[in-house]
Amino acid sequence: MEQKFEYEIYGSSSKGNSVRINDVLCDIGLPFSKLHDALYKVNYILLTHVHSDHVNPSTYKRIRKVFPNIKFVGNWEVSQRFHCDIIANAGYPIDIGGYTFLPFEAPHNVLVYGYIWKWFGQQIIYVTDTYSLENVPDIKFDWLFVESNHDEKKIEQIENKSFGYDAYAGAKRHLSTQQAKAFYFMHRRTPESPWIELHKSARFY
Repeated sequence: MEQKFEYEIYGSSSKGNSVRINDVLCDIGLPFSKLHDALYKVNYILLTHVHSDHVNPSTYKRIRKVFPNIKFVGNWEVSQRFHCDIIANAGYPIDIGGYTFLPFEAPHNVLVYGYIWKWFGQQIIYVTDTYSLENVPDIKFDWLFVESNHDEKKIEQIENKSFGYDAYAGAKRHLSTQQAKAFYFMHRRTPESPWIELHKSARFY
């Protein structure tokens, strides 16, 4: 029986991130009410890092109470604040429920992990909130969920400008569209392999 691949983006921005890929939910940076219905389809939650737009504390508590069978996976820094059932270590595969997840470090200003996994012979990558993909294994992917935060030319124009915060430095902690596009063309399995752009800046994309 042919398996149908499906995904749904519930949020992918600084206002909150959460993406479901089949029965795997990547991050829970949204209110519980926005994720409640989706959670009936979820068996595993991958937490990428501790920032509140990726792990909403109250949402985490409600999921633990209402959906106790969902398994959480996260790095040691995440698990210090939000207990994870499995602590991921970069470069070490995690075999759970028919999946093999391979976490890798994604450089940012906190410890961020991206995840690679196989699904019925197809290879998936999910990574957001990073300025480099240098730690991604040199393999081909069927589905690429990769951050595409900003246009490099737009960011160059705001260097040394004040927005009440350092927008330039903030953007530099994220992957540009140009970086993501280059990665996509080098690592897609076929021209039909889709690139799902994540965490697009409302101002600088």
